[in-house]
This record gives sequence, C-alpha cells and structure tokens, in this order.
Amino acid sequence: MKFGGLYLVTPDYAPGRFFSIVEDAIAGGIDMLQYRDKSNTKQVQLEVAKKLNSMCRSSGIPFIVNDDLDVAVASGANGIHIGADDVPYKEARKALRNGVVGVSVYADVEKAVEYEKLGADYVSFGPFFYTDSKKDAKVYDLEVLGQIRGRLKVPVFVIGGISEKNISQVMKYGINGVAVISAIFNSSDPKTTVQKLKRLISG
Repeated sequence: MKFGGLYLVTPDYAPGRFFSIVEDAIAGGIDMLQYRDKSNTKQVQLEVAKKLNSMCRSSGIPFIVNDDLDVAVASGANGIHIGADDVPYKEARKALRNGVVGVSVYADVEKAVEYEKLGADYVSFGPFFYTDSKKDAKVYDLEVLGQIRGRLKVPVFVIGGISEKNISQVMKYGINGVAVISAIFNSSDPKTTVQKLKRLISG
C-alpha cells in the first residue's frame, strides 16, 4: 500500500452534506481518507466509520480512523492515525498488526525518525498555516521540512491550513502528499477542488 497524494481528513460528522462531500471527493480522486470525529458518540462514530469504510473499499483507497482503536477495529478500517495525546504507538501497532499506523509529529524531525524506526507507515508534519480545524494549534516554520531530506524514508504528509494558494510552498520540499479538511469540506464544488489540488501536488 502506497501513501501519498491527496489525503482527505473529515471534520466531525454532522447530518447534511457530509457523505455527499466524501463521495464527490472520492470521485475527484483523493488518495486516502481519514475519519476524524471528536464530538459524536461512539455509536455514531462507528456507524459513520462503517459507511465510510464501505465507500473507500468500493473505490480502492485506504480508510483510516483518527485516534480511536475501537472504532478502527470494529469498522474494519485499514488503520489508525494517532497524535501526541492519543493511544500509544505500540498499543496501536499491537491491535493493528497488519494495519496502517500513521503518526502526527508536528514539527519534530527526531520524533519522525523514531517512529520510522518503530515501523510507522507514514508521518504527518504541521500545521504550517493557520487552520480553523485547530484554532489553538501552534503554527510551525516551514523550514522544518528542509531538515527531513535524506533523513526519512517513511512517507511524509503535511497538514494544517493547506489550500490551493499555499500548497506549492510545501510541495517544493519533496514531501509525499498533503492532508486537507476545510479546503474540500468548505468547497462548493468538492470534486473540482480535489482535481485542482491533485494537479498542484503532481506539479
């Protein structure tokens, strides 16, 4: 399984356009999907995750659940994405021996090297731009990405406030892909937005 390209991360599930946006994004050509939900009940999250998993499997793209091992396992997801305050890496790997474990490393290159040695499937850096998804998150210096060249073989994503206007600023560092939320979920035409972002990623 290859990791790169355009990685769509969802906001918390809410009735309305949620599934239609994901459907349009898949049609547009996203390469991965992550379900991130910090507010709904476990039962709702599991129902949503199962539906998203079915959509991804039909399209042949990896489906990842953020943070919650129970939901990841019960929904049949391909894997889990964890951050500093989430389930420990070793616990996630033990529960998903043959699954995907991705890790947020923020701006810590040494931590990325450590996770690569542990067997992480990919790492994500950021945010490097202001993001509505995490309004209180620290914004890091893009120069951090210049430090990963020659040090990491694990696929690298960048997340946080990525849009058509700034994506070229991160792609110039030779990263594998970008993860986006609002750029697609706030778009009036998600499919076209995905296609534009994909073109910018491929150069």
